Amino acid sequence: MRTFNFCALQFLNQWLGKEAIYCESLASNDITTQRNALVAAGGHFRVARNLPTIYETEYNLQRYEPVLYVLNEVGPLTADNVTDIVNDARQRISFAYGKRNVLSLTTKFLWLKFQSPVRIYDRQVRIALGTREGNYLAFNDAFTSRYAEHKDEIETACGNLSDVISYSIRPNMEQAVLEGLVALPWFRERVLDIYLWNQGNA
Repeated sequence: MRTFNFCALQFLNQWLGKEAIYCESLASNDITTQRNALVAAGGHFRVARNLPTIYETEYNLQRYEPVLYVLNEVGPLTADNVTDIVNDARQRISFAYGKRNVLSLTTKFLWLKFQSPVRIYDRQVRIALGTREGNYLAFNDAFTSRYAEHKDEIETACGNLSDVISYSIRPNMEQAVLEGLVALPWFRERVLDIYLWNQGNA
């Protein structure tokens, strides 16, 4: 079983190496930059196969253009409306690509766009949480409960990253920058996400 210390360092490297770049690019005002970020992220998260290109070429659209259109129309996200917004975005993306199952993909791209309060829905994480397939509300509630159970352990693991920063892909990262990053709620939630993914994949 992977420890929270292991998962904290794993996510730190994952964030610094790839996901931070995707998030920064999706926050750009340049549509091409945003779309290229989705293309790269689709490969990173291994969800590209869920969106067949035939539905884009049929309407002379560029790769992920329908997805980007949906993401850029999403309004402010809160803990109260996140489930409704995820399900709405999921339905719209699904409709654009032949009514496919895109819940996991939707949450991954929404997370890159907004981070908190989106929780990434993944099969392995769902198995670890013991929720029914396709029910994002139950998944989100279970994630909240599990985080509350492990909150102290996760915070400790994130705090310990300052002692092992030399093992990261950015060993010279400034202490203040690191401390600010690992204190963010979404960073700590992704540590739990990584932990649960490993647990559900065991």
